[in-house]
Amino acid sequence: MLWPWWVRLSHWLVAAGVIGLWLMSYVWYETDWLHRTVGYSVLAIVGTRIVFGCLTQVSSARFYLPGWQAMRTHMAEMRQGSIAPHRGHNPLGQWSVYLIWLLIAALALTGWLCRTDAFWGEDWPVALHAAFSLALFGVIVVHVLAVILVSRLSGQNLLSQMIHGRVARLKSKSN
Repeated sequence: MLWPWWVRLSHWLVAAGVIGLWLMSYVWYETDWLHRTVGYSVLAIVGTRIVFGCLTQVSSARFYLPGWQAMRTHMAEMRQGSIAPHRGHNPLGQWSVYLIWLLIAALALTGWLCRTDAFWGEDWPVALHAAFSLALFGVIVVHVLAVILVSRLSGQNLLSQMIHGRVARLKSKSN
């Protein structure tokens, strides 16, 4: 098993929560108790994922800090048009996970600050919260495009792997 059930569940719950939060904010203009409840739930899911990731023996679900050399090698492979398959996140993917989680934590913090008596009526926590929201949107767009690109270049069907958890090859690369 490449991705244990709890990795896949947390991935899709966070994705659904973030999409729901954007819809609430930018389509329905709902930022009251439901928005806060979903937002803090997403943060709790990320926290649980981090705890499980620290405790697991499944190597692909564990955390690592890709070094500069690993990043350079990965980017060189991308420029050459062929990426060696990774078991777990590739170096750029691992850093993007950390960035997404950091932005989710920053969103929870600024969302909470907006509701405190100390900052009630202040514009900057709301503006910062909106900026983090747009930054998260941008990172997730890049994440989705990278999944498509890396799937093509590595011959791995990354979307399928995040659904069923097993290693899956693209048909064009396996034949």
